[in-house]
Amino acid sequence: MGDIMKSKNFLRDNFYLLVGAAVINISGFLFHFFMGRKLGPVDYGTLATVISLVALFGVFTTSIQFSISKFVASMKAEGSLKKIRYLYSASLKKFTGLFVVIAIGFLLLSFYLDGFLKVNYSYLFIASLMILTIPFISVFRGFLQGLQNFKSFGISLGIEGVSKLALGIIFVLLYQKVGLAITAILLSNVAVAVYCFYKVKEYSKGEKEWFSSKSIYGYAFPMFLTVLLFTLFYSIDLILVKHFFSSIDAGYFAAISLIGKIIFFASFSVVQVMFPKVVELAENGSPHEGVFMKSFWIITLIALVILPVYYFFGDLIISTLFGSSYTTIASLIFPYGLFMASVSFSKLYSLYFLSLKKFKFLYFFGGIIVLEIGGIYAFHDSLAQVIGYLLLLGMVLWLFLAIISLRLKKNG
Repeated sequence: MGDIMKSKNFLRDNFYLLVGAAVINISGFLFHFFMGRKLGPVDYGTLATVISLVALFGVFTTSIQFSISKFVASMKAEGSLKKIRYLYSASLKKFTGLFVVIAIGFLLLSFYLDGFLKVNYSYLFIASLMILTIPFISVFRGFLQGLQNFKSFGISLGIEGVSKLALGIIFVLLYQKVGLAITAILLSNVAVAVYCFYKVKEYSKGEKEWFSSKSIYGYAFPMFLTVLLFTLFYSIDLILVKHFFSSIDAGYFAAISLIGKIIFFASFSVVQVMFPKVVELAENGSPHEGVFMKSFWIITLIALVILPVYYFFGDLIISTLFGSSYTTIASLIFPYGLFMASVSFSKLYSLYFLSLKKFKFLYFFGGIIVLEIGGIYAFHDSLAQVIGYLLLLGMVLWLFLAIISLRLKKNG
């Protein structure tokens, strides 16, 4: 009976996050499809580059969120409510101060980036304001995830997606400016932060119990490094293409990247649910391999559904979503989709290792990123060449992580 209830809870929590992830992803894709059509390849390439640049700072959001959720889940298993309250106030204070410094540094760096990326400085200024929302969203969502309040977590995803889409469409229809499209994303972040605060504000009150936070921030580093490496893995390509290729080709690649990432974001909820559950089971000394395997097969099913659509209907997808001017790159959607499928599986393995405090795989992953950047610098004759190289690296990383997983299972 206990196993049946755990299975039902796992499916229920996945459902909440799956719905929320579906809303934010569908809204996000509609946002990009609308911008791609309305702004055209050149301006859309600029918008996608700014979003990818902010995504690099978004590694803080995910790494802080997962780190917070890991310790909240552990404290929840121990019944340490007072420590959870202390963690809430301490983490908000420390991370808010950190991101004020980061935002200022980004503004200074932007004087160089506007020339390197051929992007207006005002767009980068708006991006710096987005950076200031990171500590609030990451801490609040980390609490929701660690407490396994996946219903509220899913609603927060829906709010983010719908508000970004609605505001983006209104702003661009009225003024057709890239800066306003970026502003829509900023305002959606603010809306999410307000909602999540409302859901976790109870932990800002009551008696607190001090504890040394060194273990949290020590754990946060490998988590940060993992998220950074993944973000670089699927974002640095767009930034380098923007630098090496024409503005039109950069816009084409942005469209390919967006469609190919459907697999990755479709698997988002699976990894989010798996992580705190494995942490809690591992803390209690309970078996956790079953949770991982359920997650693995769900992602496999997602890939088996989406990849054939890329292969057989690439022309239809690209022309419907972006227009006839993009159809020349339809054949590249399937190989990029394969690359993102390998990234999805690699992230599943990586977060599983992190939940068990296994960090050595990060050395190999760092080498893959070096090869990615160096390879694109050396080999960028065409978009097809870049995508083929990415696919090779993605498969190598996935195979390496799968071998590590098997060795862990063998060694008990």
